[in-house]
Amino acid sequence: MNKLIGLTVAVAGLMVAGESLAYAPAENPLMTVWGEKITPETAWTEYPRPNLVRENWQNLNGLWQYSINKREDGVPEEWQGEILVPFCVESALSGVKHLMETPEQLWYKRSFDAKFDSSKERLLLHFGAVDYRAQVFVNGIEVTDAPHTGGNQPFTIDITDAAVQGANELVVSVWDPTNSDGRFTQSMGKQHCKPGGCMYTRVSGIWQTVWAEVVPATYITGYKVVTDIDAGTVAVTVQAEGDLSNAKVSLKVKYGDKVVSSGKVKSWGKPVVLPVKDAQLWSPANPNLYGLEITLEAPDSADDVVNGYFGMRKVEWRKDEKGVPRFYLNNEMCYMQGTLDQGWWPDGLLTPPSEAAMKYDIDLLKGVGFNMMRKHIKVEPLRYYYLCDKMGIMIWQDMVSGWGNQDERYAEYRKELKGMIDLLQTFPCIVMWVPYNESWGQPAAAKTNMTQNWVKRYDPTRLVDGPSGWNDYGVGDTRDMHNYPGPGMFDVMDNRVSVLGEFGGIGLSISGHLWRENSKNWGYVSDTTTEASFARYTALMRKLAKLAKKGLAASVYTQTTDVESEINGLVTYDRKHEKYNRAELKKLHDAVYTAAADTRIAVYKDILPTSQAAAAKWQYTTSQPADGWMKPEFNDSSWKSGEAGFGNEIIKRDAKDNAVVRTLWDSPKLWVRRTFDFSGDLSAAGEFALKCFYDEDAVVYLNGVEIAKLSGYNIKYEDIELDQAVFRRALKQGRNVLAVSVGNKVGGAYIDVGITTISYK
Repeated sequence: MNKLIGLTVAVAGLMVAGESLAYAPAENPLMTVWGEKITPETAWTEYPRPNLVRENWQNLNGLWQYSINKREDGVPEEWQGEILVPFCVESALSGVKHLMETPEQLWYKRSFDAKFDSSKERLLLHFGAVDYRAQVFVNGIEVTDAPHTGGNQPFTIDITDAAVQGANELVVSVWDPTNSDGRFTQSMGKQHCKPGGCMYTRVSGIWQTVWAEVVPATYITGYKVVTDIDAGTVAVTVQAEGDLSNAKVSLKVKYGDKVVSSGKVKSWGKPVVLPVKDAQLWSPANPNLYGLEITLEAPDSADDVVNGYFGMRKVEWRKDEKGVPRFYLNNEMCYMQGTLDQGWWPDGLLTPPSEAAMKYDIDLLKGVGFNMMRKHIKVEPLRYYYLCDKMGIMIWQDMVSGWGNQDERYAEYRKELKGMIDLLQTFPCIVMWVPYNESWGQPAAAKTNMTQNWVKRYDPTRLVDGPSGWNDYGVGDTRDMHNYPGPGMFDVMDNRVSVLGEFGGIGLSISGHLWRENSKNWGYVSDTTTEASFARYTALMRKLAKLAKKGLAASVYTQTTDVESEINGLVTYDRKHEKYNRAELKKLHDAVYTAAADTRIAVYKDILPTSQAAAAKWQYTTSQPADGWMKPEFNDSSWKSGEAGFGNEIIKRDAKDNAVVRTLWDSPKLWVRRTFDFSGDLSAAGEFALKCFYDEDAVVYLNGVEIAKLSGYNIKYEDIELDQAVFRRALKQGRNVLAVSVGNKVGGAYIDVGITTISYK
C-alpha cells in the first residue's frame, strides 16, 4: 500500500569511507524470530493508519542519524551513528541500546524528497508515538509551534510552509525523564529507570512509525462511528480541515465489493445515519467488518478519498434470567475471558518487531480459547487494533498510568485519556475503557468518579471499568477485583458487574528463554516443572468455572507472555516456547464459558461464623507449640484466649473496613484453635467452604486433618474451596476442633476463619 504519488524517499545514512555502516541489532539477552530477521528495508513498512487509508504516503522508517547530547545543547554539529527507526534508543533493534538519562537529549536526523503543489496541497508529517517531549525541525525551521508532549499517542504536523520541492532535512529532538526522580507526571506505564519486578526497561524517543503524506488543501482528518444493531444503522461523523464552506462529503458503506448504503454530509459536526440492513455482526466468533469510503469535494482543492471500516456490534451489561448482572454482546450473554497483555518485546521493548509478531500473540490467545484481552497500560500501534478487529478478539483498553502528584497530573492525564478514546473510537474490538489501574496516579474519590462519569458520557457505546483493583469509589459499570493467585470475585451486585481484572500469575522458569538467566525471576506463585505448573493452572481454572456459574462475568489471567524478570506468561518473553499445550488450555477455558452460561444463585449457610460481624473466642499462642497442637485431644489450656480477628496495625490501616482486628498480633507466627459443634445432615449440607481472611501462608486443620494450605494472602473475607471428600471425612457429629497456623513476613498480618456451606438454586 506504500504507493508514492508525488513523494519519493531518500534514505540518510552515516557515511564512513564513502559507505553506510552496516546495521545490526545490539547485543541482547533474548531475540524473537521476527526481530532476528529485521533489516532497515523491512522495518515496519505497512501503512500505519488502517482505519483512514490514503494511497499518497511515504514511509520514513529506516536508518536515521542520531546523537545524544546534553539537554541544554542545540542541534548537534556531529552525529554519533545510525539508529533504526521506529525502535526506541534503549532497544536492541534500534542498533544503539542506550539508556537515556534525564540530563540527556536525543537527536535524530534524516533527509527525504518531496513533491507537492503548495497552492493546492498540504504536506503532513505524522509520528505514531515519540516519548516524551519532542521538537521537530524541517530545513532548520521548527515546525512544532510548541514542543509536543506525551509519549503514547500519534501527532501530526503540517510542514507545507517549511518544506521545499526535492530534498528536505528532518531533525527531531527528544527529551524523556521517565520516572528518574519522581517529579515528572507523564503517563509512562511500566517504564522505569530501575527496572525489576513488574517494572521494565524505559523507552525514549521515536517508537512508532514516522511517515508523510500529501493531501488536498481541504482534507478529511478522521471520522467517528456509532453502530446500532437493533435499528440496523451506522452513524458516521466526518472531521475535516481546510475551507469547508462549500465542501461536499459523500459516504459509501460496503460489505466486500457490494455497496450496501450511501449518503451525504448535510451539516458539519452532525452524524450521517446510514441503514445497514440484515447486518453481519462483529464478534470474536465472526469478526465481520464493513468498508467505509469517504469522498470530500471542495473548490480549489483536489478530491480527497479515504477508506476506513467499522464493525456492527453492541456491548452492554444487563441482568440475566436469574437477576445476575452479565455482559451481553449483540444481545447474547457473553462471558469475557482473556489475559493481561503487556505488549512488551525483548528486542523492541514497547515496539513489536513486526506485524507478524503482533499477529502471533493474538493468534495464541485465540488458539487457547480466549475471546478477550486486557491491554495493560499501553496504547499499541493502530495496526494492532486492526488485527484484533480482523482476527476477532475483544479488548479492555487501559489508560497508560503515570507517577507523580495525583492532582498535579490530573489535567494532563484527562487530556491524554480523551486523546486515547478519540484515537481508538472506530475500532470495534475495544469493548471497555479502563481509566485507572490499581491507584497508579489515581486521585481521591471525587476526581476519580468525575473521570469515570465523564468517560461514560463521552463514549456511551462502551463499558467503563470501575478502577481496576484497589480504590473503587462506586462508579463504573463493573467492580473489578485483583486477586493473586485467586481466583476470587465480589459478591453479585444489583447495579454493577462483578469482574476479576487480574488473577493467576503462575511463574514457570524456562531456561534458555530468560531475560536474566541467573537472576531473581518471579511469579505470584511458582513451580519448577511444567507438570506442576499446569496442574496449578488447571486447579485455578476449575475454581474459576465455579465463580462464573455464581455470577462472575469476566476474568483476566496474568499474563500472555513473560516480561523481563516476570515469568508468569503462557509463553516465554521471546515467544519461542509455549509453556502449556494449546488444546488442553482451550478445554479448560471452554469449561468456564459453559459454567457461565448456567447461572446458579449461591445460598450460604454458616456452620461456624467468622468474627467479621460478631466476635468469637479462640485460644492462641505466638510461641511454637508442641507436636500435635492441631489435634482434638491437645491440651491448649496454657494458651491465651482472644477474640478474632487477629491482626496488626498495618492491616487495620490498609484493609480498612475489611479487617476487624480485635486481638493485636504482631509476632512472626501465630497458632489458633477453637471448638464448635456440628449436628447437621451431611448428605443435605451442600458444598463446604472456608470463609477466610488470611495474611499470610495459613494452614487450616479440622480435627487434626489438614483441609487447606493457603499460600500468600488475600485482601478480604472470601470463600475458599475445599476438597469435599477430605473435609467430610474430617468433620464429626458433635464436638470439632478447627486449628490454624499463620505467619507474617512483612506488612499486614491477619487471620480469621469460619466454615460455611454453599448450595445453589
